[in-house]
Amino acid sequence: MRGYLLCIPCTLRAAYDIAIKATEDEELQRRVLLETLRWMNEENNLMNITPAMLHTHVFRLVQKITGNRDPFAHLKRESNKLAMKLTPILESEIEKLGPEEAFRLAALGAICGNSIDFEVEGYQVLLEDLERQLLSCLKSGLAIDDTPKLRNALSEAKTVLYLLDNAGEIAFDKTFIKFIVKNYPVKVLAAVKSGPILNDVTMEDALYVGLGEVAEVITTGSDSIGLNPDECSGEFMERLKESDLIIAKGQGYYESLTEIENILKKPIVYMLRAKCSVVARSLNTRQGSNVVKVVGYPK
Repeated sequence: MRGYLLCIPCTLRAAYDIAIKATEDEELQRRVLLETLRWMNEENNLMNITPAMLHTHVFRLVQKITGNRDPFAHLKRESNKLAMKLTPILESEIEKLGPEEAFRLAALGAICGNSIDFEVEGYQVLLEDLERQLLSCLKSGLAIDDTPKLRNALSEAKTVLYLLDNAGEIAFDKTFIKFIVKNYPVKVLAAVKSGPILNDVTMEDALYVGLGEVAEVITTGSDSIGLNPDECSGEFMERLKESDLIIAKGQGYYESLTEIENILKKPIVYMLRAKCSVVARSLNTRQGSNVVKVVGYPK
């Protein structure tokens, strides 16, 4: 998904929001904004850069200028703690349902976990209000529901590459992955980022929630938002090539994978909450919708 005009002010706002998380020094915050403006003014190809890479650039800019490698560290830790307390509620509801509805609820729970996001234009989540927001999300259902296709794809796959998105959310991904490996004869590879980028999942987060209990945890070899093949490790690209099915969580992976679907040539499942109006428009759904969208299946 290429950028829209709205992505330009969104990127500048993101630069400011990341900067104030990284430092209280107003001079450094000002430098971040001025450098972001300079870069956007000089970048002739701005509208052909995915939103994921626009925000990756400004995050790295903040790291360089402020010296703070992980501005979201505190938010990630708190998100993980709160989400771990809430997953038993979801799991108890899943156990009450038949196979089809249980699968749908487990998938929806993973998507509602995607509500835990701190860098989306016009979207806000408060940690102290997380339980209410998640329960409200679970009641809202799926606006795009390709779960029947996903179940069929899982029944035919041997290896699933699950691209993880945010901290906190990862606890709900664990619940969904646990359901998958219990009911389908597949191996799940769960991919985290190799270093801090916004509140995206790293190996530290995966270890905290015990993700290794249900999946083999690997890294992309990159610390970019979404998937940038040019930055990923050779080992990860080989695992990507060998996988039968990709489950891609969150807007960043949607923004980036839609640009290379024809290269990957395998089924991709986009699972996200369309928090951004630009992403919602691309998916032809309303902002705030929960989405399970399968592409490339059946082949």
